[in-house]
Amino acid sequence: MSEFLDIAKQVVREAGTLALQCQPREVYRYKANREIVTWGDVQVEEYVISALRRRFPDHGFDSEERGTEGAEAEYVWILDPIDGTRYYVGGIPLYAVSLALRHRQELILGIVYGPELGQTYVALSGHGATMNDRRITCSSKSRIEEISVCLEIPSRDSPPEQLPWAMEKMVTLVRHTRRVRILGVGSLGLCFCAAGGFDVYVNLGSATKLCDVAAGHVMVEEAGGQFLSLGEGNSPIIAGPESLCSQIRELLGL
Repeated sequence: MSEFLDIAKQVVREAGTLALQCQPREVYRYKANREIVTWGDVQVEEYVISALRRRFPDHGFDSEERGTEGAEAEYVWILDPIDGTRYYVGGIPLYAVSLALRHRQELILGIVYGPELGQTYVALSGHGATMNDRRITCSSKSRIEEISVCLEIPSRDSPPEQLPWAMEKMVTLVRHTRRVRILGVGSLGLCFCAAGGFDVYVNLGSATKLCDVAAGHVMVEEAGGQFLSLGEGNSPIIAGPESLCSQIRELLGL
């Protein structure tokens, strides 16, 4: 495991530097749902997969743009080359390279690197979570009226019934918590939650993919928190301290 971690950290840091240096940050293509893909996404994805494949030829990959390769492998790397692409294109530093490792369907390692934030989040199953090599833990707050929530909501392209439902839940959160913030970058939102900056992460069904949250999932759990995925597909996610997750779930009726 230490070999996996050391190599993955190096590769992710190098990939982040590549993303940072990629200029201009132009759109390479649009997906069917109007999500954008930049040259940075393509180059970072190619770099990470090639570098890991050279070291671990038997491993599989599940990546944002290239899809799944070797899904039946014992170890599968889950990659979002640039999470927060619209921020990346707009020159806003809230984007990250997100990489996780799954072993026989269990997530065991997560790395999230924000090149312009200068922050590297690392979590290894059974060994805790760190930010820039300093141990991090989830919030210690217990009163729901005192907490800050990192929220994700569906887009206007979501199924017609989903957005009104999510907006109703958002109003409930605004009325019962201290602050609600919409970040729009799942990997970073979960890492900020794991470090206690946000007390809880709540996703009300935005178009979340495994690559968006896999590394953050490991991060929250290794920081002493809980990650609840309440169904399949674009179903709600609640993450953070177990007691707060329970209160949020009850408050929202999830």
